[in-house]
Amino acid sequence: MLKMENSLSVCIITKDNEKTIGNVISSVISIAGEIVVVDTGSKDKTKDIANSLGCKVYGFSWNNNFSDAKNFAVSKATGNWILALDADETISELDARKIKQTIEKKNQFLGYYLIQRNYSNSMGDFGWVSSRDDSYSESKVAKGYSPRKMARIFRNHPEIKFEGAVHDTVVPSIERIGPGLIGETDIVIHHYGYLNRQEERAEKYIEIEKQNIRNDYFQEYQIASQLHSIGKLNEALEHLANSIKLNQNFHASLLLLGIISIKKCKIIEAKPVLLRALELKQDEMAWEHLGIVETYEKNFDKAIACFNKAIEINPKNADFYYNLGNTLKLAGKLNQAKQAYAKAVYLNPDYSERIE
Repeated sequence: MLKMENSLSVCIITKDNEKTIGNVISSVISIAGEIVVVDTGSKDKTKDIANSLGCKVYGFSWNNNFSDAKNFAVSKATGNWILALDADETISELDARKIKQTIEKKNQFLGYYLIQRNYSNSMGDFGWVSSRDDSYSESKVAKGYSPRKMARIFRNHPEIKFEGAVHDTVVPSIERIGPGLIGETDIVIHHYGYLNRQEERAEKYIEIEKQNIRNDYFQEYQIASQLHSIGKLNEALEHLANSIKLNQNFHASLLLLGIISIKKCKIIEAKPVLLRALELKQDEMAWEHLGIVETYEKNFDKAIACFNKAIEINPKNADFYYNLGNTLKLAGKLNQAKQAYAKAVYLNPDYSERIE
């Protein structure tokens, strides 16, 4: 079938998403030439809702591989461009217009990175940003979010495919075509799935990853990260060891190793790992956890400097101000500690319960 220039196909994978499917469809219906919904076995009204909103709905037999389901959806798309969304995500009206403008640009890009906001009320989430004073009305559902760059817009090209059983991405397939073919945007995807995160769901994803294990440092890191999120630290360390063995210069694995080492009270082991992670990337979480290590070692001035480095990178993370307040208090700088605590509570009111 002939593809219309700059036409957009939105591809969505579903299963029992009757509560959210209408929202994601409505958020992009104004810019989509077509919306392809691939359902993997819903027993609720998901398919009926998608059909009533004019989507092209297909069934797919679930095989524990998200990439297979998403590639099936792409195979049904007739648009010149693809926007891949999950059923628990939405696009704001402003960003929908930006998407239309982006695919109309004349350039060499085969895809674009968007910023997925993973909304959460949890404390200590990686890269957490407060929703306080945020311009998006969508952000008011939670106290904050963790942003993540993801390639979700790409050309409908025969060589561009999703890869990965759980943490699926089109990036490797685009990079094989050539370097520098993915552009940057500030377009936001609002993701609400973490607000109802269940340990059982995380364990299911871990098992799928293990069933599709390959000799890949990033996959080993992803498994470790999931295990860390449900408190299985020893098993997470095993996969981190595999990840680092495969790639000694992947900063995220080193950072997570440092964080878990602190949680297991192995402070001496954590410090060099965090320093190495910072050599590879000036990461806010690495600075924060190095500050925690320096506090344990009673190097309060060094710890304060570390927390301020983290705040400089991300000034809307309540955790940084709370940890800074704890260290200032230990250093006898009580007025400064009160200011840091007040900022933590402003960014995340839940911290009021932790501050004496």
